[in-house]
Amino acid sequence: MNKRADIPRDGWIDELERDLGQRAVLRLLAEAGGQRRNIPKRAEGSRLAAEVGVDIVSWLSRRFADTTLDIPSPRGREQQDRANRLRAAILDAGLTEPKRSANVIAAEFGVSAAYVHKLRTKMRKEYGLEPYLPLFDQD
Repeated sequence: MNKRADIPRDGWIDELERDLGQRAVLRLLAEAGGQRRNIPKRAEGSRLAAEVGVDIVSWLSRRFADTTLDIPSPRGREQQDRANRLRAAILDAGLTEPKRSANVIAAEFGVSAAYVHKLRTKMRKEYGLEPYLPLFDQD
């Protein structure tokens, strides 16, 4: 499981999209999304290749051959994209001295301001920007 909030859990699918295009991702999600599938060593002649295409399975085989892979569901992919856009908006607004309020970001993304504050705090910790409390008085 990834610890940083700005790295998607299924980051490999973004790489698949970069390498083979959006159509390949959409086909994979339509045919095998939400499933746990065995990735064959050889794409040619595999059941998965018959379902999603040899090019997609060849790409998956180079990375995940002979392992079991959880393929995100189309809805899960949409939710991850939405979460990534929210995190990007928070980063763009600023983690320590925000240029946009949590209320504005919350309204834009349909979440609560409390959630934006919570996520911003989590992201500050992940990026090592959480202020430390002094051990002694600073007088």
